[in-house]
Amino acid sequence: MSKHEDILKYIRGLREGSSLSVRQISGYMGVSLGTSYRAIKQAEQDGLVKTIERVGTFRIVQREVKSHGKIMFREVNRVIQGTVLSGENYLDKEISRILIGAMQTEDLVKYLEPKGLLIVGNREKSQRKALENGVGLLITGGFGTGEEILKLAEEKQLPVISTTHDSFTCASIIHREVYSLSLSQNIVTAGSLMVRQKQYTVDIEDLGTDIHPEDKNMILLNGNRFVGAIRSRHLDEMTKENYTSYLLPDYSAEEDTTLLSLRQIMSWHQLNIIPVVESGDYRGIVHRREVFKNISSRNLKSGMSTDQLIDREIKIDSSKINIRAMPFMTDEFGSLSQANFMRLAERLILVVLQENHIHSYHIDTYNIMNFKIVQLYQEIELQGVIIDKGEQFIRLEIVLSVHGTAYSKATFMIQHFNEK
Repeated sequence: MSKHEDILKYIRGLREGSSLSVRQISGYMGVSLGTSYRAIKQAEQDGLVKTIERVGTFRIVQREVKSHGKIMFREVNRVIQGTVLSGENYLDKEISRILIGAMQTEDLVKYLEPKGLLIVGNREKSQRKALENGVGLLITGGFGTGEEILKLAEEKQLPVISTTHDSFTCASIIHREVYSLSLSQNIVTAGSLMVRQKQYTVDIEDLGTDIHPEDKNMILLNGNRFVGAIRSRHLDEMTKENYTSYLLPDYSAEEDTTLLSLRQIMSWHQLNIIPVVESGDYRGIVHRREVFKNISSRNLKSGMSTDQLIDREIKIDSSKINIRAMPFMTDEFGSLSQANFMRLAERLILVVLQENHIHSYHIDTYNIMNFKIVQLYQEIELQGVIIDKGEQFIRLEIVLSVHGTAYSKATFMIQHFNEK
C-alpha cells in the first residue's frame, strides 16, 4: 500500500468532525508536506473531508441525499386531484416510467416494465396486462374498473387511481411536475452544506464545568436532542436548573432550508453558525462562509451559464457596469427581461458592496420602476450608489440608463453581516 493510500485509510478512520491539516498529517504519518496535501485534496474529492475558508479542514460523513427528481404515485394523485380506487398503502412507491395506453394491448406489452405508470381509459384488458407486469394504473375520463382488476392490484401491491381528466391533460400535468422536481435537484440546502463539529456544542450535563466556546453562540444539546442555542458569554451563569431562560428563539434550520433562507436568517441574527435540526434531533451546523460564498448558476444549452455569458460581455468600472443587451438577456419581444435586469443588478451590488468591504449580505426587499423599455443590442449602463447604511441594513439605489437617459431605477434594502 502506498503512502497516499495509507493517508486516505487514516482519514477514513477519523471520527466525524475531527480536524486535520497538511502539517498534522505529515508529522503523524512521517510523509512529506506535498504527499499530505495531495492526499487531503483526494479525500476532499472523495467526500471524506470538507474545507471551509478560515475555519479549517475536518472529517465529514457522506449522507444520503434526498432525491427530488423522482416522482411517486402519491405525487401523481396530488397533482391530478385523483381518487385512489385501490392500493392506498402503496402510494409511496417510485415511478420510473410513464406510458399512455393509446395502442393495442399486444403492442403495449413490450413497453411495460416494473415501477411504471400506465395512463389509460376504460380498457380492462390493457389494465390487466399492466398490473401483471408490475405497472400501476391511472384511469382517465372519470371511469372506474372491475372488482377483478382491483383485486389483482392488491395482490401486486400497486395503486389504481381514477381521474376526470383526459389522458393528454394527465400526461401534461405529470410532465410539468417531473420537470419542477428535476429543477429542485440543483437547489442548495442546509443538508448539503452542514457539517458535524462537537466544538460548537454543549451538553446540558456539562453546564457548570470549564467550557471553552468556539463561537459567540453555541448549540445546547441533551444527548443528541436539540435544546436550543445560547450566547457563549452566558455559559458561566448557566446551570441545568436555569438554562431555559438563556435559550435563543427561532435559531435553527431544517435540512431542506434553502440557501437564500439561510442567508436571510444568518444576516438578520448576525450569525457565524446555524444548527440544522430534523424532528428534534441535532444534525450538524452550517458555517456562514459556506452560505455566503458564490454558488454557480445553471448552465444554458451553450454549455455556459448565464452568469458566465454576462461576465464575458460586461465591463466594470468602480460603481458602474456597462453591457450590450444580448439576445439571451431578452424576452420573446426583444426587451431586456426582468430576470436579467435583476441578474445585472445583483452583479453590480456585489461590486459596490465589495468596494465597501462588505462580503456577507442578503437582498431583503427591492422596488423597481421602469420608465422606458430596453431594446435588443442597446448599450446600457447601471450605476449603484449606497444612499444609507445602518448596523444591519444598507439602502442602495441602482439606475439603468441608455446614453445618459434613465430607463429604470431600483432601490434595494440589503441585510449585511458585520465582519469582525
